Amino acid sequence: MSQRRPEILARLVETSADIVSCDLSEVPPELHVELGASFEAWLDAVENPATGELETWVHRLGDVARERGWDMRKVLAWLERTGQGLLEAALEAVDEGVPGADTGARRIIGAMNAAAATFNRAFRTKAEEAANRAMVLRAVAQNAPDGIGIATPDGTVIYANPAFCTMMGSEEAGRGHFKNFVHPDEYTKLAHMAEVSQRVGYWEGSLRYLRADGVSFNARLKAFRVKSEAGETIARCVLVRDATPEERDEEERRALEEDMQRAQAAALRELAAPLLPLAEGVLAMPLVGALDASRTPRIIEVMLEGITRTGAGHVIVDITGVPVVDAEVAESIVRAARAAELVGAEVVLTGVRGAVAKTLLDLDVDLGGMETWSTLRAGVAHAIGHERLKRQMRRGAGPKR
Repeated sequence: MSQRRPEILARLVETSADIVSCDLSEVPPELHVELGASFEAWLDAVENPATGELETWVHRLGDVARERGWDMRKVLAWLERTGQGLLEAALEAVDEGVPGADTGARRIIGAMNAAAATFNRAFRTKAEEAANRAMVLRAVAQNAPDGIGIATPDGTVIYANPAFCTMMGSEEAGRGHFKNFVHPDEYTKLAHMAEVSQRVGYWEGSLRYLRADGVSFNARLKAFRVKSEAGETIARCVLVRDATPEERDEEERRALEEDMQRAQAAALRELAAPLLPLAEGVLAMPLVGALDASRTPRIIEVMLEGITRTGAGHVIVDITGVPVVDAEVAESIVRAARAAELVGAEVVLTGVRGAVAKTLLDLDVDLGGMETWSTLRAGVAHAIGHERLKRQMRRGAGPKR
């Protein structure tokens, strides 16, 4: 067979160039040289049919076929045609009485069958692997919690998973056009989405959809294009997540925050003007922190409510915890004292330190005869004493000597 190799190779090259007979019209002529080089390995396998070499050649042929995008069935047809050419050449050699030609012919038949079987086995395995991957991907899509939609480049839907259909409220979501499920107010956004995804490959953001029952909802969306190796769009895909649960959680969170803020405000209001009963007819209001126009109405409100409720005759306003006493603070105290007088109670001001007294003097604040004491203790003693005296006088006992 070695002496017939040039003739056999020429026959094979001629056969592979016969586009009509081998039905490989998409194989460009310039690849014949590459294929011809492979025939050398083919012939080596014929004369010394080692399975490993044969499988290597078949896999190489398959790799080339995949890289070139050839149809595997046509490649198999070419492989069979090649084997037929080899067999015909070997049979001619037998007829001519070439020594060893009959053995070569048998080897060609065995190698031809082995090559076809190897090719089938290799690509059947590839096909099974591809089918398994496709099955897994489909199972993932079918069970995904988010909506998945796939459409042609013009937006015609060719697949929608169950989550997408449920989200849109219709099994018809697997048909039609992507635009059919979008709220009309969002149509202008669609043009922007298309422009961005065409330019950068994807778009991500929020979009308002319209369910089959007419109820709209917001969704988190990622839209992207699937492109061929040539850069052409072959499909458009969307991943959609209903934002309703997130929005509901956000509303609940905001409502909870508002409740907490209201509760905190109420607590602060109580702390801003605490009113404590000290003795019969005596209330104390220790003020802490800065006094401003916003606190004064609350102070007066709490004071009047406490006097009316308890019938107290004295309210001790302690300003020991007020860091700064200025004209505004003094005005607040005077207003509170006048309000208390209107309901029959006297305000006793305590915590008037030396610096505070000087400030009040410098500001020329008229306290209207309000009793002032430097310490809370002194003010409490004064108020309790006056209330005791009033009770004695009401009982007609008169003051004790």
